[in-house]
Amino acid sequence: MAKRGVEEKNSSSKRRTSLSDLPDSLLCHILSFLSTEESVRSSVLAQRWRNIWLKVPAFNLDSTQFGEVLDFVKFVDTFLESEKELDLKRFRLVYHHDEELLLDEDFDEDDNFLDSWMDKLVERRVSHLDVELISEFNERLCMPMSLYSCNNLVKLNLYNLMLDIPESESAVSMPCVKSMHLNQVGYEGLVLQRLIPSYPVIEKLSIIRGPMELSDLTCVRSQSLKRFTLEVQREEHKVVDDHVVEIDAPKLEFLSLQDHSSETYIIHCIGSSAVVQIDVNFDLKPGSSLCSSERSMVHKFLRALSEVKDMEISYATLEVIHGFSKLEALPQFYNLTWLKASFNESLWELLPTFLGCCPNLHTLVLEYESLTEAEPMKLSYVPPCFVSSLKFVELLTPVTGTSSQILARCFLTNCSVLQELTLSKSFSNMIKQIKKIPKRSTRCKIVID
Repeated sequence: MAKRGVEEKNSSSKRRTSLSDLPDSLLCHILSFLSTEESVRSSVLAQRWRNIWLKVPAFNLDSTQFGEVLDFVKFVDTFLESEKELDLKRFRLVYHHDEELLLDEDFDEDDNFLDSWMDKLVERRVSHLDVELISEFNERLCMPMSLYSCNNLVKLNLYNLMLDIPESESAVSMPCVKSMHLNQVGYEGLVLQRLIPSYPVIEKLSIIRGPMELSDLTCVRSQSLKRFTLEVQREEHKVVDDHVVEIDAPKLEFLSLQDHSSETYIIHCIGSSAVVQIDVNFDLKPGSSLCSSERSMVHKFLRALSEVKDMEISYATLEVIHGFSKLEALPQFYNLTWLKASFNESLWELLPTFLGCCPNLHTLVLEYESLTEAEPMKLSYVPPCFVSSLKFVELLTPVTGTSSQILARCFLTNCSVLQELTLSKSFSNMIKQIKKIPKRSTRCKIVID
């Protein structure tokens, strides 16, 4: 037993020796996958490890890990002041700004440590920057202007902060930014107008805001942008009456809009065959009629989307389209092959009209919150895609009844090339009746998912 214990001790010693023999660069790379708190703990392993954590090219820290704010500030200062010649790959900071902090006698809010840190991050050539502000009293800190001098920055994530307007586009030097995510970040409309054109290689932009934070304009103009997401969270009140969203991104491959507050959408150009997710209502009340300017705007909006390849569209947007379709014909969506739509029984008459504009539709997913027991639809005419291209249909509804069966019948009896009708589990109680429905396409399978 004693011999075995000695062997285990020697084996353990060899493992430690082996790890300690690794070069600093490799040790730092390994530690970069840990949080900074965990990285610091390695300093107790041996004398050589004492300052290794200062050489790690990544920083990930939450201020709640410190009892006193001054300890937290000094700790970050120590890290950024050390090893200035080393590039900093990732810097992630979660800062809790609360009332107890402001009552701390040793804390002077006028000492803008964020400015100092940003200057040092620029010096350390930071590549990925992620800053979160958690505040209990709706107060935000403003990101320093030196942010706009991050020549090496590739990825920028900000939460619950403020952005100042740069003096001019020439005052921004961020040539490497490829991704920017702004969540609950306050800024004037002019900020994006000056920032985005200064990102010559940006590919991904996502913005999440509340209606109380909206400025007069959200303008996104980029020759390189490939993915853009805009989410305006729903609230009862808003500050700006006419918020305009303007998009001009000819290489855009993915567009997601979730916004029930903005009144005006102007899409100049997006990539052909783009994938889009649309949930906008132009701040119109359900059932309201369109005035001439609203009608023109919706017309241009649909035209701009008419070349997309895949589309997911909400009930709110379809309701606006429904009102528009009563005034003029919808544009043709020749490239559209995949469509997911949220429908309501009040929009039955729109279904054949809208599908009639999608002559090459290959896959259709229809989602319903509920269906009444009334007969849901009678096709005034069979959309061209029913005859030539529609091969896959999926029906999603939480509950089923007579209307659900009639809906399934509509596709089974009219789609000539249908290969698969997929039904949600709510159809299980009527699957036998549905399978007895005569099929226009003999190749069609009925599947319960």
